[in-house]
Amino acid sequence: MTTAKEKSDPVTDRVDVVIRLLLDRQRKEDKDVTVGDQLVMLESTGLRSRDAAKILGIKVGQLTSYRRSAAKKR
Repeated sequence: MTTAKEKSDPVTDRVDVVIRLLLDRQRKEDKDVTVGDQLVMLESTGLRSRDAAKILGIKVGQLTSYRRSAAKKR
């Protein structure tokens, strides 16, 4: 989802897809890893919340819920 102000960069889009595939694989291999855990991990690397949500395929409005579930797990 891009806005009029934001143009989609094909290279960035492809890198996002590769990251998402790796994260999906991680969740399949390690059942203890959740989307919330991955969100926290992506944000800790310096990604903006909006970018992390895009990579994970979640809506920006759901970020708080995923963060909260990741925090409860710890």
